[in-house]
Amino acid sequence: MTPLAVWASVVGAFMMLANLAIVLAPGPMRRLLLAFPRSRWPAWLLTAVDLCWVSWVVYHASLGRFDGLKPSLFLLTPLTFFLLVFYMDELLAPRALGGLLLLLANPMLNAARCHPSAWHFVMTVLAYVWVVAGMVLVLSPFRFRQAAAFATRTDARCRLGGLGRVALGLLLLVLGLNVF
Repeated sequence: MTPLAVWASVVGAFMMLANLAIVLAPGPMRRLLLAFPRSRWPAWLLTAVDLCWVSWVVYHASLGRFDGLKPSLFLLTPLTFFLLVFYMDELLAPRALGGLLLLLANPMLNAARCHPSAWHFVMTVLAYVWVVAGMVLVLSPFRFRQAAAFATRTDARCRLGGLGRVALGLLLLVLGLNVF
């Protein structure tokens, strides 16, 4: 499998499974989505993942004359985590989700860059949608609450949105298994 096929298959399967829960049980999923912005444990987990990923990227990047500062990342990363968790805990979960979306877009774009099929534009567009959504969530995390309130207003709206995302996940899975 090519890296693009792996990305398409994993993202498609995740989208299908996550949104199948919304289609089958919209009530509990509505409560989860509405409670997410102020949830402590998802915020902490997503923040830890984001910081570890960024630290790994910086550690392996060429920083020129600042290469000597790389060992300080082993101290600065946990310190930054605790500072974020205790001093910026207001709507931290959507901010951390936005950061994760920004981080996920780069390897997906790298995988889609050189693929000969025109279908690679599906993954490219999805990556750029993630980038825009990530920037919005990092800069304006209250937008997550607004979007969740709109998308989960009724069970029918929740199911309809979930069905659309299940269809997109199925398309990505088919592309990953058959095209890429």
